[in-house]
Amino acid sequence: MAEQPAAPAVAQPRPSRPLGVTVVAILQFLGGILLVLGGAALAALPQLVGLPLFGFLLGGLGVFLVVIGALALLVGWGLWTGKGWAWWLTVILQALNIVLSLASLALGELTAIVSLIIAAIILYYFFKPHVKAYFGVKVGFST
Repeated sequence: MAEQPAAPAVAQPRPSRPLGVTVVAILQFLGGILLVLGGAALAALPQLVGLPLFGFLLGGLGVFLVVIGALALLVGWGLWTGKGWAWWLTVILQALNIVLSLASLALGELTAIVSLIIAAIILYYFFKPHVKAYFGVKVGFST
């Protein structure tokens, strides 16, 4: 008796992008644009003003900011399009942000409470089932 071929799997439609993910992605885009523009301006400033030695440091910092800005734009795109790696990267960076905010608070920097609260909210939100479903992430615990 011949086996019957298995029925083709029906692809589940991707859930729509949650509003909070849209907000975080837009903030990533805006931050990336500002970093790229600011870094480019900082890299060009020494050439315009004529500061050779100091210009080397400013130019290097400018290039660094352009690279960080480009990475922020890439993460924004990943969040916008629901890439799993963007979810993981955001979770890791927000967890790191919480650790750094706690260290700043321990050193007496009371304004770090704002960063701590924002990072905690984003981290909590990214573990909501509908957000994980949008990114196709299957992590054992959820809120």
